[in-house]
Amino acid sequence: MLEMRGIHKSFAAVVALNGAHLEVLPGEIMALLGSNGSGKSTMIKILAGLYKPNSGEILFDGTPVAVNSGRDAHAHGIATAFQDLSIVGTMTVIDNIMLGREYRGRAGFIDRDRQYAEVRELLNRFNLDCDPDAFAQTLMPSAQSMVEVAKAVHQKPRLLLLDEVTASLHNDEIQVLFKVLRELKDEGVAIVYVTHRMNEIFEICDRATIMRNGETMAVEEMKNLTLDNVVYHMTGQRFEPGKGLGGGEAHAFSDAAVTLKADRLKIGPIVKDISLEAHKGEIVGIGGLEGQGQPEVIRSVLGALQPDDGNIEYLGGQARFHSVYDAVKRDIGFVSGERGREAIFPTRTVAENIAAGLSVRGSLPAVVLPSRIRRYAQKAVDSYKIVIGSIKHPADSLSGGNQQKLVIARWLSENPKLLLLDDPTKGVDVHSRAEIHNILRECANNGMTIIISSSDNEELLDLADTIYIFYEGRVSAVLRGQDKTDENFVAGMLGLTGGGEAVMETSAHTGEVLN
Repeated sequence: MLEMRGIHKSFAAVVALNGAHLEVLPGEIMALLGSNGSGKSTMIKILAGLYKPNSGEILFDGTPVAVNSGRDAHAHGIATAFQDLSIVGTMTVIDNIMLGREYRGRAGFIDRDRQYAEVRELLNRFNLDCDPDAFAQTLMPSAQSMVEVAKAVHQKPRLLLLDEVTASLHNDEIQVLFKVLRELKDEGVAIVYVTHRMNEIFEICDRATIMRNGETMAVEEMKNLTLDNVVYHMTGQRFEPGKGLGGGEAHAFSDAAVTLKADRLKIGPIVKDISLEAHKGEIVGIGGLEGQGQPEVIRSVLGALQPDDGNIEYLGGQARFHSVYDAVKRDIGFVSGERGREAIFPTRTVAENIAAGLSVRGSLPAVVLPSRIRRYAQKAVDSYKIVIGSIKHPADSLSGGNQQKLVIARWLSENPKLLLLDDPTKGVDVHSRAEIHNILRECANNGMTIIISSSDNEELLDLADTIYIFYEGRVSAVLRGQDKTDENFVAGMLGLTGGGEAVMETSAHTGEVLN
């Protein structure tokens, strides 16, 4: 029914898809698998009309079609349920599901009774015990995810795209979802299923398409696949069970002072039990598939989120910062990959952006003279080779890479003892990324402790001394030294132990796998 041929997609210098292909038949559930950066999410977004490919073709029933927008996708019978929910929290459940497809009577007024009855029947199908008139934001996260899927199913699609929709679901809810998917399959609906939970694909999927580095590496019947085969196609290497998941060799920082120690953190529904530590001069990487708790742990250390349970020790003492302001005063810096939302002040000058941290160093906010701001900013621009027109120009006049270097320069100029980075090179060109890596390594060599979360496996393997991999809100692997390999990384992302099963427990003190 659906075929994607020779799909190419680039974002500036980053090649996301390189001749990838995907085929799914009516009444088939196709697993779409791959590690971070493999291109699977880009394929889904192209089908959903969010991205337009640079080249290649999409065919329905053998006929080439254009999918340039969400409207085009709907016209072709494509519906998508995303992990990053598309539902509107301030709208009711019924209005979310019916949005853009409202039933109207002869006078043009919305037929609320008909809509209510149909949505109530749909919610019952998904075993959702919620009021259709309740605001979506009042529902539990798992219920919101089910509403997201119900909204897509209500469109009666020919092709249903499911992108990590079970990430926040409980087991009983997953079984309800699988029951619905089997019903849709029997009705002839084609389903593309993206997940990081390997047990799910063997339970529900007919075939698997496995991607690596923007290319389609394998298309196999599920009955012919094993977990080892999946890891091999995702990495190009064979994973040796039991090796590389337990912390590897004793690392060079074991005798260095512990800067940060997090013990058994629990944060909301996502982070269930996370323990890690970082030493002076060490670069600690945090990896895993999206939505496994990485941002939450970074922000709990920073004081932007408060853990529900667990302890955080900083510089040898208990630390529970009540705000980011408290953390900054204790020599902690933070760099976000979401430049526009969490990092830069786009309309303020380069100088003001770099000097933004000066006013919060003391016990009270301070007044900083313009002359000091200019000297401070110019020194940072020169030291970190930020390409600008003038320090008086607005920050949004810089390229993306230089904007990110500006944010990093803001914090490094303050010489923090601990620098936290959350996907700092996302959307940054290759040259700027290399410069940022060099800057971070130099800072670590000078004694700074760095904790970096990244969605790019290769970045962590290249940069980090120790890598903690998160899976289902727990540490599934700790990689150091010779154990820092792509196949071990992917195995950790999939939550595999030596026996090939999902990790359910981790050590309370080291975060290493309990086999």
